[in-house]
Amino acid sequence: MTKEIDYPFWTIIVILFSVIYLVTDKFVKRIFKITPTKVSYENAKNALDKICSWTTWLTGIQTAAIAAMPLLGSKDQPFSVVSKNYGFSVLLLFGASIILSTWLLSSIPSIQQRLNNSTTSTGVNDIYEMRLFSRIPVTLGRFAGLVHTFFLIGIIFFALFIFSRFKS
Repeated sequence: MTKEIDYPFWTIIVILFSVIYLVTDKFVKRIFKITPTKVSYENAKNALDKICSWTTWLTGIQTAAIAAMPLLGSKDQPFSVVSKNYGFSVLLLFGASIILSTWLLSSIPSIQQRLNNSTTSTGVNDIYEMRLFSRIPVTLGRFAGLVHTFFLIGIIFFALFIFSRFKS
């Protein structure tokens, strides 16, 4: 027999995973010997524009998917426990991704202000190695990775949610 998942427990797990993922940045960089690459000012600025556009689209896609979820129900076929569990997972993961996306988008002006406008390429302009905000010790690359991880896992649960609604 299928039972409902423990919603607060899984919410805490997602938060703990996020914190652990974000604070292990320096450890991962040491293991994989990741160093900033040389990037020109114009290329860094273009990359920030692309990240901004992609994050905006990503947020819109997730919001639309969340909005579509209730439309998949009907009076004749109430949501099963499995559908509710998948639905909760979608809301949790897409919700986390949307919240993190707003932080990511709000950090882009701060990163753009800190770009080095010299004519030569420098390691200073590697936007993935720059902090989100000058005082928060989390890099844009690590943060964007977390946003995309939640999005990708959320997509899997969204597909499972849809399949659970339409299986015979």
